Amino acid sequence: MLNKKGVTSVELLVCFIIVATIVVSMYNLILNYRNREQIEEINNEVISFSNNLQEVIQSDLIMGHLVNVTNVSSDGHKATFTFDTPSSYTTTLTINPDTGVISYGRSGNVINYEIPGIADLMLSPDSKIEYIAAANGYLKITIILTHPNFTDETYSFMINCLVNYAF
Repeated sequence: MLNKKGVTSVELLVCFIIVATIVVSMYNLILNYRNREQIEEINNEVISFSNNLQEVIQSDLIMGHLVNVTNVSSDGHKATFTFDTPSSYTTTLTINPDTGVISYGRSGNVINYEIPGIADLMLSPDSKIEYIAAANGYLKITIILTHPNFTDETYSFMINCLVNYAF
């Protein structure tokens, strides 16, 4: 008489294949969530960097009362700003795409803002400072960061300010 209480090798193989399929699909799901988390971390770090830089420059442009923009380089990566509040002073803004550093501040007190240390994140050479001379003038600073995970592979922000505006 045969004992039919055991498991055949075919049944064991089928169970192993089902368990392996479930494990592989769960692994892919976890990898997908991890990739999304990494993209969100990159986005949050870049947004934090841009907010910090914008706050520093914009508050200086507005609170210091920008009265003049000079020495704008031909590539638009450097300019000097003159303020008159509380007393007259100048600052320099330098965008260096080669090193990924944006330098800003008064002479002797320049702060280097390095882009976050994220693989493949770069400061675009298309970043620039533009001064549009008009009755009072208009300053436009465009900072462009590139990374493969960004929509259209770029994240950009602009700082705009009227020059010598009446307040």
